[in-house]
Amino acid sequence: MLKLKGLWAAVIAPFLNEWGQIPSTLTDNYDALLTTTLRAMQPRLYNNITRGNKLVSWLTEHGKMRKQDGGERVKVALMHANNSTADIYSGYGNLDTTPQDGVTSAFFDWAQLAVSIAISRKEERQNSGSSKILSLLETKTTQAEVSIKELLNNCLVAGRITASAADGRFLARTGRLDSGANGPLPLAALIDGTVARSVSIGNINGATYSFWRNQLSTSAATTWKGFFGECVGLYNDCSKGSGGSPDLILDDQRTWEQYWNGLSNQERYVVTDARTIDILGGSDLLKFRGAVRIWDEVVPDVETNAEVVDGVGTFSLGTSFYINSQAMEWIVDSQTDFITTPFVSPVGQDARVAEILWMGCMGVNNRRKLGVMKSIQRTLFTS
Repeated sequence: MLKLKGLWAAVIAPFLNEWGQIPSTLTDNYDALLTTTLRAMQPRLYNNITRGNKLVSWLTEHGKMRKQDGGERVKVALMHANNSTADIYSGYGNLDTTPQDGVTSAFFDWAQLAVSIAISRKEERQNSGSSKILSLLETKTTQAEVSIKELLNNCLVAGRITASAADGRFLARTGRLDSGANGPLPLAALIDGTVARSVSIGNINGATYSFWRNQLSTSAATTWKGFFGECVGLYNDCSKGSGGSPDLILDDQRTWEQYWNGLSNQERYVVTDARTIDILGGSDLLKFRGAVRIWDEVVPDVETNAEVVDGVGTFSLGTSFYINSQAMEWIVDSQTDFITTPFVSPVGQDARVAEILWMGCMGVNNRRKLGVMKSIQRTLFTS
């Protein structure tokens, strides 16, 4: 009887494999193939996603990206007052050893982003063979990469408003399935169009502590010359004290175009440095004093309150963010920086799914070195 069982098993085994009744070995092989290939793609994914976001790429290049090994929140050290013991002395003169305050910390909550790469059994069979299934994985991975890159940019640049209201508060974007989950804080929250708004950023309220307020310029210019003068003024305001000047200016599209048109083809304002062009991913870069001037399609209108991603409000006025990279920090979890997970089969689905995961936040350490110009007219006259 045992021999018959052994013989019978040997006879039907090829047919069982052909009929798909013993899928475990094939499943494991495919899972391993897909997982290994996706893991090999991870460095390229990381580069494409981070370099695809101009702000993140700029901060990373300027040494303002750091990794933190977990923790409940992200701690950002900041200095809000000078050391009063700085003095002039001679020989045996007394030195001031008064204990100093003026150093504190801001705390930012972790944010998490994810995008799935799913391949169904049907898609797998329609693309049978290693070369075809890897080609399908490549396509799906590219789709996931583009999607999470756009999500990251929408979180950092666009933000969220619940309704259109003059000088309304911008919030972190929330999860589509998990509405209680918040993304990283957007520029319009970190660099507020209402500087004394009573809201805590990094666990510090700018309405209470004046050192925690960014610079603001409310544009009243109707001519390009007047607008240029306002830009100079805000740049100077952000340059006061130690810590340098803005090195990146992020405009909405219309504001950038007006700045471009006002230059009257003066090529010296065009950035030609190959490394800078590579970092920011394009040749449409202009100079403004010590800063590079770029635009993004989702920069909001912080004055009349309009946000393009969700289509809330009507764009009436322009916005420019004046960013000093030394005053900002891009912090990521050391174990969750656009990593890829193994492919697994979810319960109740005939598919394999892997995830691209990120955990981090955008923090600031000196809001006084950051600025925003709002209320920029959509049409500026040249005279």
